[in-house]
Amino acid sequence: MRILLLLLTFLVFLNGLHAQKSENKSNVSESEIISHIDSIKNLMIEDYYKEDYSSVILAANDVLKLAERNDLPREIINIRSYLANSYLNINDSIKSIEYAQKNSELSKTLNDTTIIIASQVDLGNIYLAFGESDKALSSFKKAIPLAKKQDNKMALFMLNYNIASIYFDHLEDQEAAKPFLDAAEKHVSEDFKYGLTGVNFFKAQYAFYNKDYDLASSLFRQTITMAKEIEYLELLRKSYVGYIDCLVKKGDYKTAYEIGIIEDSLVSARSEEEIEKSAKILTAGLNNAKIQEELVHKELSNKLVVEKAEMQKKLLVISVVVSLLLLGLLFYLLRVIKIRRRLNIELRHKNKKYFAAKLESEKLAQAKSRFLSTMSHELRTPLYGIIGLSSVLNNDSSLKSHKTELQSLKFSADYLLNLVNDVLTLNKMDSNGKTKLESKAFLLKDLLKNIKESLEYITGQTNNNLVISIDDNIPNRIKGDQTKLSQILINLLGNALKFTERGQVQLVVNMVEHVENNLTLKYEVKDNGKGISEVDQKKIFQEFGQLKHHGDFQGSGLGLTIVQKLLLDMGSKIQLESVVGEGSNFFFEMTFGIAKKEASNKGLQDKDSIEMLRGKKILVVDDNSINLLVTKKTLENHGVFVEVATNGLESIDKVKQTDYDIVLMDVNMPVMDGIEATSEIRKLNKSVIIIALTAVTHDEQEDRFNNAQFDDSIVKPYKMNDFLKTLASNIAQEEV
Repeated sequence: MRILLLLLTFLVFLNGLHAQKSENKSNVSESEIISHIDSIKNLMIEDYYKEDYSSVILAANDVLKLAERNDLPREIINIRSYLANSYLNINDSIKSIEYAQKNSELSKTLNDTTIIIASQVDLGNIYLAFGESDKALSSFKKAIPLAKKQDNKMALFMLNYNIASIYFDHLEDQEAAKPFLDAAEKHVSEDFKYGLTGVNFFKAQYAFYNKDYDLASSLFRQTITMAKEIEYLELLRKSYVGYIDCLVKKGDYKTAYEIGIIEDSLVSARSEEEIEKSAKILTAGLNNAKIQEELVHKELSNKLVVEKAEMQKKLLVISVVVSLLLLGLLFYLLRVIKIRRRLNIELRHKNKKYFAAKLESEKLAQAKSRFLSTMSHELRTPLYGIIGLSSVLNNDSSLKSHKTELQSLKFSADYLLNLVNDVLTLNKMDSNGKTKLESKAFLLKDLLKNIKESLEYITGQTNNNLVISIDDNIPNRIKGDQTKLSQILINLLGNALKFTERGQVQLVVNMVEHVENNLTLKYEVKDNGKGISEVDQKKIFQEFGQLKHHGDFQGSGLGLTIVQKLLLDMGSKIQLESVVGEGSNFFFEMTFGIAKKEASNKGLQDKDSIEMLRGKKILVVDDNSINLLVTKKTLENHGVFVEVATNGLESIDKVKQTDYDIVLMDVNMPVMDGIEATSEIRKLNKSVIIIALTAVTHDEQEDRFNNAQFDDSIVKPYKMNDFLKTLASNIAQEEV
């Protein structure tokens, strides 16, 4: 059984606490507000004790708004407490619990232990009044540690007493109630008659529960006496009921009957009191509903007024802002127009300069291209002589004692040729962006064999073993750009051989995918050299980027740059795996076509080419006497009848007089160049094969080559096997 007076005691306690806090306020206007709130609150308290809860609710709602507007949290808690308990008394559980919960949350933000305890007691009492025993227990128990810390005896009595009441009256768990009853008895004040009476009543109940009917009878009689003194009628009636139960258990039915008559009179009086109270609650509830409706209507009216005022204020602000923005925009547009005019004038001047610079740049680029084209021809021409003569002399059995020197000479010339090709390739990439790709059938094994032969000298000088491994599933005849593939592989293998000594360099070719007439091949160049660190791996693909190397063979630093750019143009990418001290693996993937028909020269072996050329008559046209000597000597060594001419005009006269099987025509010559001479020879309607034998590549003079009527072309310097096979294949096609 809960003592309702304890709740009102807390209300008075909170009111006193507020008054104490208010004395410390130094702000005059705030003091005036609090004074105004206090005056209204005094009227509320009077109405509350008169049980005029509707008036309390109406006054509290108005003064609560005032406290909230002025941010007075303690006043807010105090007023909400009256609201919560007023709604409790008119059985409005939703509103009562809502205000009590708000107080509980707000009290935590104030960090005031006394207020937190009061809020928890308030909330617990309200939960209990509406039958939520578990929530009430939780609220009371949360407050006990705080009350102990504060040594608040009144709070400790109230909390423990109310918890004991819940266990006795609602949960009927007397053993659980006993510790809290003992604690309540310990902290109750001797002056607090209501508290002492309640404690005595629960002690009597506990004795009855333990079947100690004599002790229970004694305690119930004491409680009856105490309840009469303070006119605590509810507890008086319950004490009589308990006393009657004890008499019945003891068999004293006569006394029980006599006491029962007294209890009946109390029940009758209690019933009349309950009826009167219910009527008051009903009336207060109806009044409250009306008040709530008035409050809502008033709040809506105020809200509309405020919203209208806010809207007008916003419209005024927006109008001012828009006007300022438009004015600012006008000034900004005027400034932009002025700046734009100035920038347009500057832009026209700069465009003239840029256009002039562009024209100059284009002239320089054209000059550079012409220079490199001329230089390539001038470099390739003597190189052809050196490579050709070294090959001829190397095959001369009488010069076997000088074979090493001749191989060194040929390697140096080949190296210089590769350097020239690298420089020209890089220049072409920089000038045109993307290189033009060819798609011609070739024998992969023969290409790799030629690459290996061209690297024999450096392989021997570095004491390495060069191994080429090809997947057996790869067709021998494929279609693609063998020139660029050869350039890529020579650069990669050359680097691997230079940076590996007394080791092994491998070229491994595997098939990754075969779809219809296309196949993807993976090329791997592996070595067991000293490896490349992660830092150096970023440098080596830069132009002229070189690693420190103490060997006999150095490079230009262009090889890997060209490899990377060529592969990007061919839709692939160079990749690298390397471990310092273990070696490196450069690899890439490339897609090729499968040659449907075998070109006649692709099936020819070296011996077949030689036999097919034996006894044929070939005219060699070149303005360089050394080139003439090399080509003539090379062909004569393979049983070919050779005649020579030194310019295009002379070649026309010779073709008119003699029937040749092949004319090997240089392109750049005095008097008449090879392209014009070829056109004139075609006009003679003679069946003769004309092959361009020149140091100028097809890419370098594409427009002129497209207009010429050559059957084929061979770029000087050439590889002997390729040279012979090209001649033989053209003869084979002619004879078919």
